[in-house]
Amino acid sequence: MCNNNLKTKIGLAIIGCGDIGRARAQFARMYPAVEWIGICDINLELAKSLADEIQADFFTSDASELLSFPEVNAVIIATNETAHYTPVLLAIERNLSLFIEKPLAVDFYQSKELLNKIISAEIDAVMGYTQRFRQRFLVVKEKLVNNQIGAVTSISARGLLNRTIANMVLSRANDHTNITPMVTSGTHMLDMCLWLIGECKPRNIFARSTDKVFGFSGSKDTTTAIIEFENDILLSMNHSWAAPENWPGGVYGMQIGLIGTDGMIEIDDMHKDVILASNHYQPPGYKHNSTTTNEKLGTSLRSRNVDFLTSIPFGQRSQSEMWGPIREETFSWFHRLITGAKTPHTTAREGHENLAICLAIDLAAKTGRILELPENLNDLESYF
Repeated sequence: MCNNNLKTKIGLAIIGCGDIGRARAQFARMYPAVEWIGICDINLELAKSLADEIQADFFTSDASELLSFPEVNAVIIATNETAHYTPVLLAIERNLSLFIEKPLAVDFYQSKELLNKIISAEIDAVMGYTQRFRQRFLVVKEKLVNNQIGAVTSISARGLLNRTIANMVLSRANDHTNITPMVTSGTHMLDMCLWLIGECKPRNIFARSTDKVFGFSGSKDTTTAIIEFENDILLSMNHSWAAPENWPGGVYGMQIGLIGTDGMIEIDDMHKDVILASNHYQPPGYKHNSTTTNEKLGTSLRSRNVDFLTSIPFGQRSQSEMWGPIREETFSWFHRLITGAKTPHTTAREGHENLAICLAIDLAAKTGRILELPENLNDLESYF
């Protein structure tokens, strides 16, 4: 982080007032160094509701108007996945510190452009990969840094979501070209694997996908990939968002196994440790469109009576507040802005590389060939 980005107080703009934007706005109101808050959403009523709730200083439906305020020196981008490009570009032009929910953009060219501008302007920009702030993964990271299993030789990773999440994501995107299980949610699993093993460059990718559930929408159901890295680490990934609507996992389940020269670590993050079974309906972790619920999800969703209570990766509401890694992630970012502290946040460069690899996985699955990767992942531009 550049020292010239340090702040004595924070003037915060929040663009996007969905569940995540709302939670981060609530945390901002709690943090003493946040002295000014502005809210923006294309739905002006939603922006006003959140502004009233947290007693924001300003609200609007125009991101450019909000970012023009002299009080603003930091921005949270919490719009949906396909709407990041314009507000991120506006923030870069104003040299504002950035917290961007993943991804930078779903389009490789736009993501590359934004990253290059962030680097050129020396902006401190981090991304919302909240899993890094969960205790179990922080503990594993520390064991790997301290060489407790020697050199990692292979990783196996499996991610699972129920299709309610896929329906929600697909319903809010007009273009489904890159709205796939790997790009949209598998990126969290990829980010975790890459963060745990440290700097390593992918060399080639073999992948396959299925599309019997979401093929009609132009997306995929499940993708399996094997990635070979230059240091001979093998990463096997399987990610699906096609589990039935009444699958008890509210959002995300994940399993990661690491084998090293001196040991191994197994992480079971499927959230079966706290299970609720009830005669009452248990909603999934994210809100979803009522049309989707009634017309597409049918009785299988309405009969969802079992829930894995800790399977929402960013945390849970309890006693009118949000608790969990999203709280630590947000407060840690504020602390980073004020003190320059090194934090576990995913950088913009790492986020762009995550997108590049996920897009390359989808391309390898589409072509059915082993995809040889260039030395510089930005050179993947010619592949897409």
